[in-house]
Amino acid sequence: MKHFFSIIALFILISCSSPNAEEVENPATQTPTIQSISTSSTNIGDTIIINGQNFNPISTYTITFNGTNGQITQITASAISVIVPVGTTSGPLQLTVDGVTVNAGYISIIGQNRLFACKQNREIVELNSVTGIETKILVYSTGYNYLTELKYFAPTNEIIGQGIILNSNGSNTYKLFKVKLADNTITEMTYAGYDQLIVTTTGKLYGYKLYQGIIELNPNTGSEIGSLINTGSDQLYGLIYNAQTNEIMGDKGLIDNNGNNIHKLCKINLSDNSITENIYYGYDELIPATNGKLYAYRATKRIVELNPATGTEIKTLINISAEHISLLTYYPQTNQIIGKKIIYNNGIATYKLLKLNLTDNSLSENNIIKDDYDYFIVTN
Repeated sequence: MKHFFSIIALFILISCSSPNAEEVENPATQTPTIQSISTSSTNIGDTIIINGQNFNPISTYTITFNGTNGQITQITASAISVIVPVGTTSGPLQLTVDGVTVNAGYISIIGQNRLFACKQNREIVELNSVTGIETKILVYSTGYNYLTELKYFAPTNEIIGQGIILNSNGSNTYKLFKVKLADNTITEMTYAGYDQLIVTTTGKLYGYKLYQGIIELNPNTGSEIGSLINTGSDQLYGLIYNAQTNEIMGDKGLIDNNGNNIHKLCKINLSDNSITENIYYGYDELIPATNGKLYAYRATKRIVELNPATGTEIKTLINISAEHISLLTYYPQTNQIIGKKIIYNNGIATYKLLKLNLTDNSLSENNIIKDDYDYFIVTN
């Protein structure tokens, strides 16, 4: 009998300690996690593979490309294949299941760029890049006295910039301003304010402090998250980002001991924060291209190609007679430099969309634009 009760006790112990099959967590109830995507740059109609864990082939998933539903072709426990839908634009890739949305990353659609402009420092509009005609208004009357330093921030598909409010006591309030292109929603937060903002293609944001240096900012809050890169007490102009070399570069203007104006191409390598400077001509605008080439506009009315390592001129692309040219930027989809040209006739201004085709250096300036825009912003 003693042995019988021992056997019963052992059976109860095993029953209590052994997991019930119904109590084991069902893989179908586990939250899916995303580890990687097969590419971050693709064409419409291509297939993207989302790699991760806890995907359930019998669950219903929705995958959107910047808000447009993709066509799911296969689901396994560790991968989902989805076709990039027609009509999508560059933006966030998101997966939704059982009411839970998970961000998978940012997808750039190859060959698709959009052109935006800002006028009167307050209104952001989208332009037809071919005709220059305004197609829609994104933001109107933002409440700022000035809206400056507008850039495209690819990871969140937003135009970001700096809003300035002039206070009655003579001080300024600065805000990091962002408008999301997917739904035109605006977010803003008060921050320190900077003389220039620089955006990288890797999703980083930097601010330039006049006569001090460059510091990395949190793109969500505007707070400083890095150490100041001291660029010296001479002023930097026209700071741009060169994706091929991971450098911020700009024109440093200074006066030598004889009172002569000197210009240097100043480059800050973001990999190690090293700084190099080369004396060069000095330009009104530097224009980086996505293929690593560097172009510039000279006050002598020429658009030239520069050696991005030294700043020396490689060749003149075109001579332009007009004096009033500005907002030059690179448009990848058509391999053009685009900008604004102003023509005055009896004191009346006409504004034109200037386009320089870099394939054959042909110039087009036939399209009249509506306003004297302050910024051109190109998405990528």
